[in-house]
Amino acid sequence: MPTIRALARLSLIATLLLAVPSTPPRAQDAEPDAPTSGEASPKAKTKPRPKPPAPKPAVKPSASATPAAAPHAAAWPVGASTVSESYGDWTMTCTRPSEKVTCIVAQSQGDSQTGRRKFGFELQTPAEGRSEGIVLMPFGLSIESGVTFKLDEQTLGKGAPYTLCSVDGCLVPISFPALALDGMRTAKKLYVTGQKASGTEPAMITVPLEGFPQAFDRAVALSG
Repeated sequence: MPTIRALARLSLIATLLLAVPSTPPRAQDAEPDAPTSGEASPKAKTKPRPKPPAPKPAVKPSASATPAAAPHAAAWPVGASTVSESYGDWTMTCTRPSEKVTCIVAQSQGDSQTGRRKFGFELQTPAEGRSEGIVLMPFGLSIESGVTFKLDEQTLGKGAPYTLCSVDGCLVPISFPALALDGMRTAKKLYVTGQKASGTEPAMITVPLEGFPQAFDRAVALSG
């Protein structure tokens, strides 16, 4: 039963695969204590005292902070049911067949001569603090060994097992917590390692992370 359900979800995912830093607030300048030369001048300058509203332009950074939040409320293109955009090495694809929006961020690698896809890495937008996804691994690897993940030099978890194989390769479901997603924003490369079936030699696939933060933020904005 889980295998059939997983196969249905993975076939949908395979179809989709083909297819602001916050500024630090300034200190308020509401300190009109400078005019202290005698008491008569303060009386004459009691009217300028209301001029502290003048520093309230310093509050306008809060107004300019609202546009910074605008990307989180991205408008869906009028009349479009699918949006696909590229960011560096990553592709962001959102579909809206009905009211519900489904977005994934993906990277594919393949044979430049034949155009055949040999590897794919896909993540959906987060739900309940985790991002579900799938990894398509090439044939010729040991199924029993599963795969492991590293961000630059840091190992992620204990790896993940294969579930089934398709005509393109073998599939590994993944579930990345928020901590791993944060790591993918700052790391340079993600390494996915399997074990060759013909021996103990590992087979490592390098996944560049350039463009991942922008693609993932855009997917979250459109799905929100």
